[in-house]
Amino acid sequence: MDYDVDEFGILDPPPPAAPEPTIPPASGSEETPAILPTTSIIGNGNETVSGDYYKQHIEVQSATFVLTKDNSEVTYAEARVQKRFGRGLQDREALQQLADSYVPPPGLLGEDPKAAFQVLHERQILMLTAVTHEAGQFSAGLRLGYELQKRYAGLVVREELIEQDSVLHAETLLVEHEPAAVLVDLRWAGEEDFQNIRRGLVEFTDELEQYRSYLILIIPHEQERKFEDSFPGRVHRLAKPSSTEVFASYSTVSNPHELIDSSDSAEALEQLWPPQIKEIANAVSDRSDRGEPPEQALQDVLRERLESRTPQLRETISKYQALKDTEWIALLLAAGILEGSSARHIVAASDQLLKHSGAKREEVIPLLRPSPFTRLSRITDHHFDLHMCAFQPRGSGVQVLRHAWREHADLRPTLLTWLGELPRQIRDLEREELERIADRGAELATEGGYNVAVTLAGAWAKTEAGEKPDAYRRSIAVRLLTTAATDPSLGKSVRQKLWEWSRESNADRQLLTAEVCAGIGQAFPRIALTRLKHLANSENDLVRTAVRTAVEQIGAELGGSTFLRYLTDWFDEASPARLQVLAEGVATVLTDQTLDVDPDAASSFWQRALNAMPPGSLRPIVGSWLRTAALATPEQRDVLVEPLVQAAKQDSRRIAQLQHASRFDRTYLDLSSFDEDLSDVVEQLWTRLDEVDPIWR
Repeated sequence: MDYDVDEFGILDPPPPAAPEPTIPPASGSEETPAILPTTSIIGNGNETVSGDYYKQHIEVQSATFVLTKDNSEVTYAEARVQKRFGRGLQDREALQQLADSYVPPPGLLGEDPKAAFQVLHERQILMLTAVTHEAGQFSAGLRLGYELQKRYAGLVVREELIEQDSVLHAETLLVEHEPAAVLVDLRWAGEEDFQNIRRGLVEFTDELEQYRSYLILIIPHEQERKFEDSFPGRVHRLAKPSSTEVFASYSTVSNPHELIDSSDSAEALEQLWPPQIKEIANAVSDRSDRGEPPEQALQDVLRERLESRTPQLRETISKYQALKDTEWIALLLAAGILEGSSARHIVAASDQLLKHSGAKREEVIPLLRPSPFTRLSRITDHHFDLHMCAFQPRGSGVQVLRHAWREHADLRPTLLTWLGELPRQIRDLEREELERIADRGAELATEGGYNVAVTLAGAWAKTEAGEKPDAYRRSIAVRLLTTAATDPSLGKSVRQKLWEWSRESNADRQLLTAEVCAGIGQAFPRIALTRLKHLANSENDLVRTAVRTAVEQIGAELGGSTFLRYLTDWFDEASPARLQVLAEGVATVLTDQTLDVDPDAASSFWQRALNAMPPGSLRPIVGSWLRTAALATPEQRDVLVEPLVQAAKQDSRRIAQLQHASRFDRTYLDLSSFDEDLSDVVEQLWTRLDEVDPIWR
């Protein structure tokens, strides 16, 4: 599922991510879980359970439960959105780091007229392909974007995702006053998608000049000839760089070149492309860090790549099925889902799977009941480390789940029902465990299709009659869908489902969609804001609050200029409710970022605002803008006032709108109650508006 920009294996690991901001419930809309934990509370040593239970603060794994004697208040963990480094809108420093360590394949860069960069620079469009599906095409596209950015300082590099109609529209993919190198990955697109894209590509190419932008399309090898016939000289087939150099650029072991030469692994590595080399280098580095000799680690990793666990899994599961040992199979699958969790939680999940499978366990009195640790020890015969509660090598639980899904089709409905109910039945999972459930759900979706992700997310986010929204369960759904919505193979269908949900009246799905949009908004603002604008019409207070918070979060992450440029569609056929959310969100963002807004972006935004917004919505944004100007230097004030004047376009109606909005909540023109700086700014605006008003000329 990971869609890794670093397919060539040359970036340093990213720094630990700060905790993701969460979207709070609306004022007065308290979110509480439907039921209390069903699992026991962890005590602190030799104190009795009852003694621990009535302490005011009790640690349950990584979440703090604040309990009173009547259990009146409980706080649960929440999963975080998984960051997709290198996806969507690109960070300049990350591109610099990529370029510094990149091992370019032959023919990508350089001064040769046929080099990929020279074709892109001259023709403004390039199709990238390779003989294999996973050859580092995405990293190559970013490296080309960075090369353009070196020549044009104001140019941004960003990945865009195609929507359901699969048509390249300049007005949606390109942004006015923001030159860009746009990267679109089409490796997982269908034949109908390609037909639509080729039809519209000529017109789109003509518009690139107007936007001063560039387009890089990543296409599969099977489409190479068709695109070459339609756009001769603009298709570049990616060559393979030195595998030894790629390994050396990513591996943390000392003397990586000598390691490859001494282990006679160079020939085996040269058969592989950069994404596979990265995996090998990463695995060797991990084993070396744990004390394994690098030479042995490299040999083991290469050998394991050639070995498949499928025959062994098939044989082992068949053996326990013949023995009718349902508990062993349930423990294996539960460990696959919650790999690395506590034995208690894995066993609890196993019991839930047995229940959903209709298997009955023999009732045993507590004195004779084996501990979770003892029960889990039964699967140690299948590469399971009981101390770590993880398969070896760590992460192999994914293979167990994939195998079960592929080879046991009758089990699939049970697996989905079990996973959908699991967070409702186990109420004290840690944040990392919640995230692992979401990530395993995403892995299953790559096997079973986007409906797997949609079904699981819907189950986790659903509230029954009388329940309040449950952030504990919904956070898993948010993490799953933020992953699936940006996945190359699943993403298009998942994004379509989010678009449909944004226009429905189901509050559970609307709230889920708003939080997913907040999670993907920094990388893919167009995708997120398109859905948020529909959600702004919701009649549910909690949904509207989530939308406003998402808009504010995206604005803070993008910066003022970029944020305003992406809001163009919000004004089209806008309802009063949408304009109100827009006004409140923009006013909040501009409070901190007005001074950083580009004049062109500001002028374009104000023109749309004056055309569409009623006085009540326009006033808070104008007020936020002018209050920031009041804190600026005289030179900065001129820069901030002028976009408002330009947006008026010497139109008396627009001038009257701005004069009215700049009175704040006053119905008269007395500025004496303003502080001196604010009074000066408002007076400066009115003076400039009078100067351009045709009535006074």
